[in-house]
Amino acid sequence: MPTLAKVLRELKVEDALLYLDQVKMAFEDKPEIYNKFLDIMKNFKAQEIDTPGVIQQVSRLFRGYNKLILGFNTFLPDGYKIELPLDGNNATMTVITPAGVSASVASDA
Repeated sequence: MPTLAKVLRELKVEDALLYLDQVKMAFEDKPEIYNKFLDIMKNFKAQEIDTPGVIQQVSRLFRGYNKLILGFNTFLPDGYKIELPLDGNNATMTVITPAGVSASVASDA
């Protein structure tokens, strides 16, 4: 019988693959954005950039694509979460950290 941890890990992998498909479809006419996202994720996995850095880079790359920005929560370590304003304003987002600190981050134009 599979353990809960194994089931959750498999769900996480399926969520990540689904998200990658969503990114690829959103930017099918701009493959350079999808490729840049993959590069950012490789650097994050290799620990060349930290969690706040990956959040900043991905939110800039996906500016105006709020569904993708929120979907990126799938890749964040436990305790981190990106929130966007309900009014659809792209000017700021909130990042929750494991320490419970929330920071409003202004998006660059």
